[in-house]
Amino acid sequence: MIDAVSGSMVVLVAAVVLVATRVRRGGGRVMQPYDPNPGERFDHLWGYADTRFEFLDGRTVRLSGSRYPLAGSPLPHFVPFVEDMLGVPIGPEHARELSPPRQAPEAVRNEGFVNALRELAGSECMRDDDRERLVHSHGQLSVDEVYRVMTGHVPGRVVDLVAYPESEAQVAALTRLAVKHDVVLIPYGGGTNVSGALQCPSGESRMIVSVDMRRMNRVLNIDRENSRAEIEAGITGAELEARLGEAGLTCGHLPDSVEFSTLGGWIATYASGMKKNRYGNIEDIVLDVTLVTPSGSIHTVPINPRSSVGIHPRHLALGSEGCLGIVTRAVLRLRALPETCRYASIVFPDFGSGLKFLRAVRDSEVTPASIRLAGNQEFRLGQSLSHAEGGGKRLVGRLQKFYLFRLKRFDLQRMVAGTLVMEGSREEVRRQWRTLSRLLAAHGGLSGGAEAGQRGYQVTFAIAYIRDFMSAFDVLGETFETSVPWDRVEPVVAAVEAELHRLCAEYGVPGRPYLSYRVSQSYDTGACVYFTLGFSGRGLDDADRIYQDIEKRLRQVVLDTGGSLSHHHGIGKVRQGFVHRVHTETTIRALRALKREIDPGNIFAAGNNVFGQHKPE
Repeated sequence: MIDAVSGSMVVLVAAVVLVATRVRRGGGRVMQPYDPNPGERFDHLWGYADTRFEFLDGRTVRLSGSRYPLAGSPLPHFVPFVEDMLGVPIGPEHARELSPPRQAPEAVRNEGFVNALRELAGSECMRDDDRERLVHSHGQLSVDEVYRVMTGHVPGRVVDLVAYPESEAQVAALTRLAVKHDVVLIPYGGGTNVSGALQCPSGESRMIVSVDMRRMNRVLNIDRENSRAEIEAGITGAELEARLGEAGLTCGHLPDSVEFSTLGGWIATYASGMKKNRYGNIEDIVLDVTLVTPSGSIHTVPINPRSSVGIHPRHLALGSEGCLGIVTRAVLRLRALPETCRYASIVFPDFGSGLKFLRAVRDSEVTPASIRLAGNQEFRLGQSLSHAEGGGKRLVGRLQKFYLFRLKRFDLQRMVAGTLVMEGSREEVRRQWRTLSRLLAAHGGLSGGAEAGQRGYQVTFAIAYIRDFMSAFDVLGETFETSVPWDRVEPVVAAVEAELHRLCAEYGVPGRPYLSYRVSQSYDTGACVYFTLGFSGRGLDDADRIYQDIEKRLRQVVLDTGGSLSHHHGIGKVRQGFVHRVHTETTIRALRALKREIDPGNIFAAGNNVFGQHKPE
């Protein structure tokens, strides 16, 4: 709540904010953050082919299409913000054509396997054209994968065939054929991985087959009485929520990539979603997993709420990153769709005040479904994505700025903002908001209203398209995340920021580097800090190598300052050199021994995590 300050202008601002917070108090309609209808995917870039950032003129951009609330309207503030942050000009005249390779390296063929697979599943369940092979040979790691592919770089090793199984029986038969013919299998879900996990090992001489699971997207059964469902692993998050929603249910797992990532991918990477406070991380939602391995199927019988039977088989699949087998289905815990959903936005004079608020919320009796705190740079990026507004909204904006900057003495260069999503019964949501308002006032924060909160939540799903727009200007960028104890959050952020500026000066990076961060998830013992890094590579020789050197050093700084190697993206290959800093040698030997037992021929040879041969950093 806004604290009481005399003056009719402030009262007007407060009234505007309080009215805005009632967007859905009576069960009113809330705009969907993304269009749930399927569409054509871009071959190598993020998202849908009908959605791109594009110039309307030399200074104004818009997001094309109509899939997101952000789309369609001019965004006049974005280009000036980017130029101010990076210190380099951004305009149509500075863009270069991005052109992915049209040809893949010659495929390795194992004719015995190909013929047997054709007999098993038919020709329609496999493809070996160059387009499909290239698309299935990388994820969405910005510089190492997407930037290099879009600037014409052909990976040294790509998959040789793509298989599209349609049932668990086909997956099991496909795995047996791979064992018989000594063929490598790499599971493929939505292709959103940002850890390099889909890259083919460069020294692999055997035939490599990408196993695309997206035809296995069925809801096998819904058990309402026991609040669970059995789901095939190739279903995307958007498909899953739409089908469960028809039955008035949800699993509650909503990562930023929910439109494209799959259930199997969430399990294989130990994923986390935006509403984990209410529904849990993926390990809290999954009751059981079926993992098909070269030695047979791993799962539990029967499925119970909890069982003390030793090391649970589902933990072999969680975080396995495609190295032990293929996740084919899972049993998920379900919840009823909430009676109501309420959004809110909050602002604080500085990051430290916002962190204290988050900690106080964790110590309170309320649990909002989602609570995120954006640092100053990310807050200002969000502001730059605002549409050109009419007179009424401009007036509200002026009043809000007067209140914040003149009366409350907030500094635009230091203030931070957060978004809240509260779900449950109407009484539960009202109770949450009362407690949150009290804590907000106690920590120097102000309410920014429901409209801003809803918009901040919705922008999350469209903001990923910025990366591909910026790549045309040789702006190299990536996200990386860590989990940090509460008392190390600010030291980690400060150390990363200082080291980034030092390294960019050392490498002669033009302009200024961009670093933003947000606390995306919080726990009793700490929080997830999610960084976005970017800088201009214009004029640099070997810009992608410089980026890799800088990012690697920043990961070292995070570990040195008390952060984890990853919170929810996994290890893959990009973090592989650091696993010796987070696992003991005994742990690594035990995991490798497990793999030798269930995959003695190394059929699942993606080489991620501790199963690769990367030397320690």
